[in-house]
Amino acid sequence: REYVQNAVDSIDEAESQGLFKGEEKSKVEIYQDPLTRCVTIRDNGTAIKKTIFKRRLTSFGASQKRGSDARGFRGVGRLAGLGYCRELIFRSRTQGSSKVSVLRWDCVALKRLLNDHDCKDNLREVVSKIISVDHDVEPAKDDPERFFEVEMVKAIRLGNDLLLNEQILENYLSLVRP
Repeated sequence: REYVQNAVDSIDEAESQGLFKGEEKSKVEIYQDPLTRCVTIRDNGTAIKKTIFKRRLTSFGASQKRGSDARGFRGVGRLAGLGYCRELIFRSRTQGSSKVSVLRWDCVALKRLLNDHDCKDNLREVVSKIISVDHDVEPAKDDPERFFEVEMVKAIRLGNDLLLNEQILENYLSLVRP
């Protein structure tokens, strides 16, 4: 839900900036792969500029949406997947950029550090140990000119495998979607 709401907020922003030209339609795509246990949500909204990419995706409670009509506003939604997968990957490519920015969260290492009673690191130090960022990734053949994507890699099993059950996910999103 958080990722879909953020995607729609980004699409609203892209529409207000006039980024959809010609036949291009706004879209949010959700892919589930039960074999690799991955869930991917991609939108063609504004994306996140590489100059603020790392800061935006690693900050806690620092939403720029507060006081606006946007759906998200607490600054934690983008991190919602941390507890539900082994790795959380964000990809972004802004209009006119030839490269993709990628930020990876090692969720297993994060859980290990958070449960380590001997760890004296503050939150910023913990985050710096478990993320990696690359701003010069070649786009995949099917990457659109402008997109933002979040991928939950090796999603954990919840209940009836909720995250990878297409019907359950579709029913849930139909109730809470923007």
